[in-house]
Amino acid sequence: MRGKRPREVAWALLAAAWLALGSACSVSSDLSRELGARCDSLDECAERCLDGARYPGGFCSVSCDGDDDCPDRASCADLEGGVCLYACDDATDCEFLGPGWQCRAEPGTGAGQVMVCVGPG
Repeated sequence: MRGKRPREVAWALLAAAWLALGSACSVSSDLSRELGARCDSLDECAERCLDGARYPGGFCSVSCDGDDDCPDRASCADLEGGVCLYACDDATDCEFLGPGWQCRAEPGTGAGQVMVCVGPG
């Protein structure tokens, strides 16, 4: 960094850090301990930690009897006794969860099915 003034170097480093932070936050801005955060154990979530192939990397969720019990952008799927999962229309809606997540039709807690993000399992 010879020839650069310290202030220019500091601003360049700050700008690079800001861009990196912005990229990381945009991927996970919808994830929370209530819905979507990765987990290995229950204490990492507000209520439930779902694991296995159906939930790559673990998935924090809450129990539900219907869609009204779920946070925004989520539907109640009749899996694991009723859990909230992110609603989707196609695979691109699930990309923010990371590799292995797909948009699939699953049984809903009411009549019919719901389109939600799940793993291949």
